[in-house]
Amino acid sequence: MVIALMGARVYSDGIEILLDRHLRRGGRDAREWQLAQMDFNGHFHMGERSPDRLRWGLALGDGQHLLVDEAFGMRMDQDSSDEGPAPHTVRPTGGGGNGGGDEYVMHDGLWLHPLPPEGPLEIVVKWPAFGVAESRVVLDAGRIRALAASVRPLWP
Repeated sequence: MVIALMGARVYSDGIEILLDRHLRRGGRDAREWQLAQMDFNGHFHMGERSPDRLRWGLALGDGQHLLVDEAFGMRMDQDSSDEGPAPHTVRPTGGGGNGGGDEYVMHDGLWLHPLPPEGPLEIVVKWPAFGVAESRVVLDAGRIRALAASVRPLWP
């Protein structure tokens, strides 16, 4: 299992964070591989949500913590310590995936609106079912904001 930050699309009013997940079959037999692919895709087993499911989160420089904690982003929980004028939201932007007998890949996107405040922007992931402990990648939101200032419309 590998989870990788592939890039970011910076807009004048937000940022889309692009992530890929890669899963290899390894020594799984056919049934184990089928179940692993179902977990990897975010399908529920018999209607139950696993406590070991995939969880995405963002920690912003002003102390806000945003969590996407449902399969396919059906719900967004927000823990905001900032009561300022523009609370941030994060939502999945869709994605997709494909695979075969030996590997599977999923493409994910997270839309953060509005632009993050100055300071660190931490992308956090945790997926106990696949042995992924809480892991973080830290981006410089100041650089993201500087890029956003140079954004121009594609057409009027």
